[in-house]
Amino acid sequence: MNDTPAGERPSAAESKRPRVLYLSAAAIIAVAAVLLLWQPWRSRDPLAAFADIRFIDSVAVLPVENRTGDPAMQHLCSGITDEIIGRLKQAGSIKVSDPYSVQSLLALGLSTRELADSLGVEKLVFGSLYETADGVRLNVRVAEGRTGDVLSTQRYDWGSNDGFETALTLAQFFVDDYVASIPLVTVPSRRPIAHGPGHESYLVGRNWLGRRTAEGLARARRAFERAIALDSSYAEAYAGLSSVYALSLAYRYDIGMPGYRVAGLSLAMANRAIQLDANSASGYSARGYLGSRSFAPVSQVASDCRRAIDLEPSAADVLSWCARVLNQRGDVEAAFRAAEQAIALDPQNAGRRLALAYDALALGRYERAISEAVLAHELEPDLMLPRAIEARARLLAGAAEECLALDLGPHAGIRATCLHELGRRAEAVAIIDSLSAALESGMLEDSVYTEVVRVEDLASYYAWIGNASAALRWVDRAYELSPSGVEPRVLESALFRRVSEDPRFQREVARIREGIWERVVREGRAIAD
Repeated sequence: MNDTPAGERPSAAESKRPRVLYLSAAAIIAVAAVLLLWQPWRSRDPLAAFADIRFIDSVAVLPVENRTGDPAMQHLCSGITDEIIGRLKQAGSIKVSDPYSVQSLLALGLSTRELADSLGVEKLVFGSLYETADGVRLNVRVAEGRTGDVLSTQRYDWGSNDGFETALTLAQFFVDDYVASIPLVTVPSRRPIAHGPGHESYLVGRNWLGRRTAEGLARARRAFERAIALDSSYAEAYAGLSSVYALSLAYRYDIGMPGYRVAGLSLAMANRAIQLDANSASGYSARGYLGSRSFAPVSQVASDCRRAIDLEPSAADVLSWCARVLNQRGDVEAAFRAAEQAIALDPQNAGRRLALAYDALALGRYERAISEAVLAHELEPDLMLPRAIEARARLLAGAAEECLALDLGPHAGIRATCLHELGRRAEAVAIIDSLSAALESGMLEDSVYTEVVRVEDLASYYAWIGNASAALRWVDRAYELSPSGVEPRVLESALFRRVSEDPRFQREVARIREGIWERVVREGRAIAD
């Protein structure tokens, strides 16, 4: 039986550690320069720098296999996997593939090399849990991604009477050993382990959250609520629930509540996550994401994102959602680069592709917007937003006829805009009049999407034909319904070029946005009270 006390590092006999690398002075200087390139926020604004990160190592962690024969041990395997991933993300200089993309690609039955190539990583981490005569053993193997050659193998044993937290502590020891093998990379300081009774439900919710579909967010919401019911102090579950609400606004899903109520819930859940765990990167990024969508003061949102970056600089959510702050500050180019970095960490997540497609649309890079939207649709065929972005990009690229070939679902207003551009004005006006009448009468029926979808498209249509007053009326209506209103990257695109320089239009849009965050905060406080 292993006599190592719980929480202490296994002895050398119990763990085969990676070989220590010795560097020449010149090599140390070279690596230090790379690190400075990767972490320039040590000397300047992190929000201006994190879009240009440079990783010096890359790894994907595969789910730990349960080879004990006891199905009840699967929960422990999931906890160990999550602990290894979370700790590696904190190291910063290491590119760590998001578990959503890892699991999505594993489901396709890819070979080791195909998996590494698809994720763009050099190494793969394999773990296996075994039952021994004296307790349980965790074997962890690090392999070269392309060849499958084993680079290191480590073994950790613990007694049958040791608890769940002991197993997670030993998983942390693996990360310490792994990070110690990379020159000049600092081992992250240990943070409280948060793997209570709700952890399994939390993992289910996190996976559904990655889908971004209406069904996915509904299932994620139920899973996070179940996790909280099992553990009311589970900060990550509150952060996940905050993200569900914020993404429901972003994708315009109808979840049975007014838009500002949904935003208030998102804010309240993010605040609760941070209150429970001041080191919750997901809590700060969730609050920052909501704030950036709701026109919170830039300084406030930037503060949340700086904190998230400091806690988990290589987390896909942090990169993708904090890129919204760069957009809010007007640095769309930096936001574009940050969105590309998020895709590198989580290539199978359609939401990452859509963020980049939106940025490309705002920057006038229509071919890139189209290609990313197409990829997003291939990843999640049930999502309608990719088609909407693709149609807008094709219209702006001068290919309105290709826009009409797309199934646009609830986006009839985009179809009308393309018809107008092709000179089929009567057809366009008929669609717009029908949409307007349905919205004004309250007779529009849609069990999936909120009215904001149609209202945003009406604003875009009138902007496209140069009717600033009508465009402004629908912009106002969109923000009255939801703090997300008209997606800023749509409003800043060439779709609005015919009205964007109108002084009254500019002034009124600024006025409308001015009170949005205060309204969200009031809703959040009312919910918290």
